[in-house]
Amino acid sequence: MNQVIYHELPIQTSKDPRKIRVLLPKDYHTTEKKYTVLYMHDGQNLFDDATSYGGHSWGIPKTLDDLQIDDVIIVGIDNSDLRLFEYAPWKSSEFVKEIFHVELGGLGDVYADFVAKQVKPFIDHTYRTLSDTKHTWVAGSSMGAYISVYIAVKYPHLFGGVGCFSLASWFNEEDFLNFIKNTRISKTQRYFISIGDNETSDENKKDFNLRYLKNSRSLKSLLEGLGVLDIYYIETHDVHNELAWRKMFNPFIKWMISKA
Repeated sequence: MNQVIYHELPIQTSKDPRKIRVLLPKDYHTTEKKYTVLYMHDGQNLFDDATSYGGHSWGIPKTLDDLQIDDVIIVGIDNSDLRLFEYAPWKSSEFVKEIFHVELGGLGDVYADFVAKQVKPFIDHTYRTLSDTKHTWVAGSSMGAYISVYIAVKYPHLFGGVGCFSLASWFNEEDFLNFIKNTRISKTQRYFISIGDNETSDENKKDFNLRYLKNSRSLKSLLEGLGVLDIYYIETHDVHNELAWRKMFNPFIKWMISKA
């Protein structure tokens, strides 16, 4: 059975340490092999329905078990009350202010440094990892997808692939796309992009699903224009929740393992 190990690491954005959940492969303690590592955000929502927002998790342990995948360590980094600040390197757009009635974002660069310069070195030191770029991936959903792409683009020498589920770059798409355009992106990075055509983050706003579709389509088009060679892109009829991401994690992890 897959084992979850818990750690806490200090983070600059808070006086409280951040919980890190590490899902180890079944054979971790019976072999000496090293493993690909996938870093993911919203750690509470990944492994256990009891801790997940909304009562449903991604169900990652069951998916790995069903697929008989024992080649990857999953690192879930918990979110906090600062989620909408930490997952956004830039301040929120006017559209976001209309929804939340407050300016959000701006701590994403600090959070990205935390993942790249604290969490990854800690994991590589503590566990038997394949620490090279090819075997190091980052993934998340919604705002977690937003910060995942940012982390990968900022640290191309550390992260070889990205899982981008239901990208919420409507938070500040102009700065997001300009950052990618103006950064020397790695053409060998691999991108898995999935989006549902029934997604929304505000039932009161008409055509929110079209914003989500536009976000993922714009990212795909930009990456192709910049010469990124390996993009797995899929549109579904899903909504915006953990059950949808649970379903899409299946093709993602199979594709990821085939590339690692």
